[in-house]
Amino acid sequence: MNKEEFIKELVKLTNLSEEKCTSINSILEDTFLIGKNNKEKLLSKFEEKLGMTKEEAENIYEKAMSILTNSLKDKLKHPFGGKEN
Repeated sequence: MNKEEFIKELVKLTNLSEEKCTSINSILEDTFLIGKNNKEKLLSKFEEKLGMTKEEAENIYEKAMSILTNSLKDKLKHPFGGKEN
C-alpha cells in the first residue's frame, strides 16, 4: 500500500478531510510506530497538532493501525503482489 492509498483509506474510515488525513500520515511517518511510549507520543501529537481530544486521537490511532496491519497481512499473504479473488 502506498501513501496515497493509505490516505484514501483513512479518509474513508474516519470521515475526515484529505488534508487532515495527510497530516495524520505525516505524523505517523515521523514517529516510530512500535512501542507503548511511541503510541503515547503519537496520541499527543494528534492532540497537539490536529486539535483532537484524547478519545478522537485514540480512535484515529486505532483506525490507522488497522489499515497498516491489514496492508501488512496482505503483503505477507501475497509477497509478489498477486491477490487471489
